[in-house]
Amino acid sequence: MQKVYIFFTPMSNELIQRYQAGERDFSGAELEYLELSNISLEEINLSSANLRRAKLQNINLDNANLSNTQLISTEVENTTFRNANLSYVNLEGISWENIDLTDTDLTDTNYDHSTIQNSNLTNANLSQMGGFQSTFDNCNLSSANISHAKLSEVNFDDCNLSNVNFSHTTFYDVYIQGSNLSNADLSHAYIKAMSGWSEANYTNVNFQNSLYLDLEDLPPEIDPDEAGLMFIGAETDLSGKDLINIDLSEQEINSANLSNANFSNANFSNANLSDTDFTNANLENADLSGADLTNTNFFNANLNNANLDEVIFDNTIMPDGSIRSDEEE
Repeated sequence: MQKVYIFFTPMSNELIQRYQAGERDFSGAELEYLELSNISLEEINLSSANLRRAKLQNINLDNANLSNTQLISTEVENTTFRNANLSYVNLEGISWENIDLTDTDLTDTNYDHSTIQNSNLTNANLSQMGGFQSTFDNCNLSSANISHAKLSEVNFDDCNLSNVNFSHTTFYDVYIQGSNLSNADLSHAYIKAMSGWSEANYTNVNFQNSLYLDLEDLPPEIDPDEAGLMFIGAETDLSGKDLINIDLSEQEINSANLSNANFSNANFSNANLSDTDFTNANLENADLSGADLTNTNFFNANLNNANLDEVIFDNTIMPDGSIRSDEEE
């Protein structure tokens, strides 16, 4: 696709004039440092455009196509993206305030080192998003889809998270103080570290088949067994569970029962798997590099294309029933 180069004045007259003349396709445009305010650009096509460090204020971008657009370090205020397509967008380092993202497609976005404040993301699709050291402050995310996401050091401060779909999402150092999670779906989630439950509303949260590492990461009044939560750690029993793509790297999972479970594409790198039973388990394409496999039982397990670099084999039962012990050189 040939890029469109727009040479604009400080008020971006050319872009505005071409839009008002009926042009809508600005896909691939180079618009770094663009400054726009008080204009409607509804249904504009800015897919794959470069809008790094742009400053937008009071802009109507409803129904716009910004898929695959570079929005790194943008400053956006009082702007609407209702029903817009922002899928596969890079939102690293953004500072957005008073934004309407209702029904917006934000699938597979990168949301690192960013802040969104006082904004509406009702029914937004943020599935598969990646968030690192970022904040949602006083935002309405009710009924949003944040499933299959990876959230690390993300703060949800005083947010409405009611009816949010967090299924299959990984939470690591996520803070939810003051937020409303009533009726949220955390089924099949992976809670590695999560805090702020004491001042959050977690009425009717669905924890079915979620994994957790420590009771301190759960609401104090929740009984893990009654809620359907599953413990990850020494002597855990996850036999027969479907845990495709799970990241259990560097975890202590010794003396566990993981037989008949599906761990295809899982990450067990540098984990302690000593005395653990993987009988009949599926570990195809799994990463076991650096893992301790002392007394581990892999009888009849599927290790096709598994990464076994630098693992510790010591009295390890292999899929064919043979015993493997690698002597130290």
